[in-house]
Amino acid sequence: MHKTAKKMSIMSRSLRPQLVVAFCIMSVIPILALLYLIFSGVLALNILLPVLGAVIVLSLLGFFLMKRIVDPIIRICSDAKVIANGELSRKIDFARDDEIGELSNALNQMTQHIKNNMDELKIYGERTKDINLQINSQVIALSGLLEISNIISEGTSLSEVFDIVISRLSQIASSSFAFIASKDSVSFEVPAHYGLRADILAALRLPVNVYVLDPLLGAGTHFMNDSSVYDEESLGLLKLFSAKNLLIYPIAAQGRPYGILGIGNPLDGFRYSQDDIELMSIFAKQLSIAVENDLLSKKVKDLEILDEATGLYNRRYIFARLDEEILRAISHQRPCAFLVFKISNFIDLKSQLGKVAAEDVLRKSAAALTLIVGDIDRAGRIGENIFGMILPEKNKRQAQEIGLKLRSAIDDSFKSDIAAKKPRVGISILENPIDGSDAASLFEKIKTAQELTV
Repeated sequence: MHKTAKKMSIMSRSLRPQLVVAFCIMSVIPILALLYLIFSGVLALNILLPVLGAVIVLSLLGFFLMKRIVDPIIRICSDAKVIANGELSRKIDFARDDEIGELSNALNQMTQHIKNNMDELKIYGERTKDINLQINSQVIALSGLLEISNIISEGTSLSEVFDIVISRLSQIASSSFAFIASKDSVSFEVPAHYGLRADILAALRLPVNVYVLDPLLGAGTHFMNDSSVYDEESLGLLKLFSAKNLLIYPIAAQGRPYGILGIGNPLDGFRYSQDDIELMSIFAKQLSIAVENDLLSKKVKDLEILDEATGLYNRRYIFARLDEEILRAISHQRPCAFLVFKISNFIDLKSQLGKVAAEDVLRKSAAALTLIVGDIDRAGRIGENIFGMILPEKNKRQAQEIGLKLRSAIDDSFKSDIAAKKPRVGISILENPIDGSDAASLFEKIKTAQELTV
């Protein structure tokens, strides 16, 4: 009852109940007035029916006029709710020339404007997404370039530089694989790669494929192709890498070809952008710098004559000098001895005391060795735990006397240390030409020579 009263109330939010209430009011008042006139004798009974019929017709006519106004408003409200829920393709269709028609047209125009704005926002959103991806790719690339520059300046190994470059390339340019290939005498090697199958790696190492990659070494600029290029060279490269797009840059060091840096993918309709080409150019230049630094560091290392840990001469210098002294001794028919001592328990010292303590044993042993080195003698470290001394103008007997001095010097150096920290030293004495005619043969003889254990 309450619900019915609420629906019939003139305070209802819906227009349809209000229309019913209005119709009732419009109908009841004329009928009551008609009844009053009849009972008061003003109106004769014989004209009651025509008057009543006129009243009903007028009431119905008023109802239909009101309904013609209210129904479109209700439909417009219903369509507006659908549009508000996101269905912007919905149109309000009222072909009328009055204010209701103008209202429906205004709502349709507003909906179309909203739809157009939403479409534009969607397009802008997609463009923004693409721009963000490009920016993110650029940031990754630039951070990678900075990281590579830092590790090159820190003297990081070439293999680590290769790995970092490949890891950065795998994150940019929509590439499914990236690789660095270096050229040796007869084939290409791949020191670092990402995404290359085992059969492709094996094919790159085959000498038969050198003719496919060799032209890229001396190109001096980038090489890019895709599936739309049909020349023999491009098809050969695409087939070799099982790809549809390739971007390859040569790597040069000290003015000579070293290898190639490449990325690629199997995507249809794809083409590397100018930004991708510029990034690859920078990566290739950095790799060239890294390779040149590595070559220079190797040359510097070859020129070094001192051992970093002990300060004595290194193996390379001792062997070269020993060969020189042997040749001099042979040409002048003079003796030349070679004293070698080995710390036989060095591995045990390193495992029990640690690397730092074991290296301290090496340094103290080297210091003891320098105490007995003569003016023309040369002492150096020729192995991890092996020392050698070149003794020109000394025969095996004289070298044995120096060995006894060395034993005494080592005992003095480790006198205050506990037994666990003292080295056990084996000494061997060799003489040219009895035990060998060059440094290599003398060093080989050490393995079977008799040792004097300290």
